[in-house]
Amino acid sequence: MKNTFKKIILLMFCLLPLAMVAQDKKPENKGAISSKMQRRAAKQKWKDQRKLERAQKKAVEAHHKRLQSKKTLKSMKQQKKKSDRMRDNKREFFLVRWFRYKH
Repeated sequence: MKNTFKKIILLMFCLLPLAMVAQDKKPENKGAISSKMQRRAAKQKWKDQRKLERAQKKAVEAHHKRLQSKKTLKSMKQQKKKSDRMRDNKREFFLVRWFRYKH
């Protein structure tokens, strides 16, 4: 009885590594590969769409500038500089502040 019990346990220990080897293989995820390709394609489509939108916006700006006179363009440029300065929380040049017309 004891001898057969030992043989059965020994046989199980011998067969145990075979059962574990069968589980070492990882299943191939074909769905994951296709989803990765789909994400890449979606990203590329988004980049193309973004590039197109930026080009259209640039064309509108260029057309708007072409319609303006030289004096207006100069004024627009000054206003843009002033607004950038205000957005960056920078003060005007000290001489400009000192000699500004005061009411």
